Amino acid sequence: MTLKLGICTKGDLDEAMKLQKREQYEEERKKRIFNAKQRLYGLDLETLERQILEKNKQRSVQLECDKRYEEQEQLQKRLIAAKEKELDMQTRVANSDLNYYRCRYQRKEQRREFDLNDPNYLKKAKPMRIADDDITLGVSSAQIFSGEDLYNNDRKVRQREQQRAWLDQQVLERKQAEAARRQADNMLMENISCRDKHLEEMAKSEHVMRNHIIQKVREFNVNLATQKQVGRDQAKREKYEDDMAEIYNMLSSDMLTENPDVAQSRTDPNKKIAFMYRGMTPEELLTFRKGQEQQLLEAAQRKTEAQLMDKQWEQYAINMDRTLMLKQIEVDRRRKDQFDDLMRANAKLAVEQDEQRKHSLEQLNNAVFDDFYDQFNKNSR
Repeated sequence: MTLKLGICTKGDLDEAMKLQKREQYEEERKKRIFNAKQRLYGLDLETLERQILEKNKQRSVQLECDKRYEEQEQLQKRLIAAKEKELDMQTRVANSDLNYYRCRYQRKEQRREFDLNDPNYLKKAKPMRIADDDITLGVSSAQIFSGEDLYNNDRKVRQREQQRAWLDQQVLERKQAEAARRQADNMLMENISCRDKHLEEMAKSEHVMRNHIIQKVREFNVNLATQKQVGRDQAKREKYEDDMAEIYNMLSSDMLTENPDVAQSRTDPNKKIAFMYRGMTPEELLTFRKGQEQQLLEAAQRKTEAQLMDKQWEQYAINMDRTLMLKQIEVDRRRKDQFDDLMRANAKLAVEQDEQRKHSLEQLNNAVFDDFYDQFNKNSR
């Protein structure tokens, strides 16, 4: 707070600080009273506590529902994981059986044409000649000639037997492969039917559980709506009763009846409660007017003293300006005298330098006579 006075005394500063503190206290008090969210006057604590209990109950019910949903979700996840693990195991067993069958019955050395692609064919081959009756000897071996094939019938019989054995073996292998394929198909169909049956049972149980949960949620919502309606009716009835009580209290309060005794502070007998104060008595008004007149007289006296002080300061400033101006004129005069002395000294030095320059030129322009040359070459040195 700034006072518009020439000079502020300590008492003025203290008074200004008191006024500023009083205004600050009044602003803080207004914020506390007129802020409906933070004020402590006129609150219905029972209603607030009941609302807090209802909110806590709703929060607990919501948490219980969320917990049940999470448990149901975890159960479904575990069932799905178990089913996936079971299907994975069945696929792994089927792949293992298939690999075993391939390793046991479909090896390379069991093929009909394996002898043509055998890498150890030369190691297993017989020598070129075992005896004279070796069946492996050809025409170019020069061992068996045309017309000397004595074992033709036996060879044909052995060839027919060998072909028959090959055919029997192929038929047996084909029957075994067909039986294995049929058995694998039967196992696959059994697994698929078992899986479908299990999935159907899971879907039925899930449907029943979902219906049960929906029924529970519907019952809970109906009960919650009933409780909310009862709470709203009760709150409306309580609000009506509170409003009527508040109207009665306001009509019979000291503020509307303007009781002067309630405005007196209990802690300080010289202090009034501002929001309950209804005005001053004639004696208090008279005392207040006298105080105002005294303050006006004091303010006028302070103003006169301030004007007198300002005039003294202005006269002092004029005297200081005059003194400084005289000092500046004297300094300028001394500076001008010094400059004139310097100019005269420089003119004197310029004349002396001109005379010295002329004298030097006269000495440099002297003529050279014979006497100057005669002084040289007079001895051997």
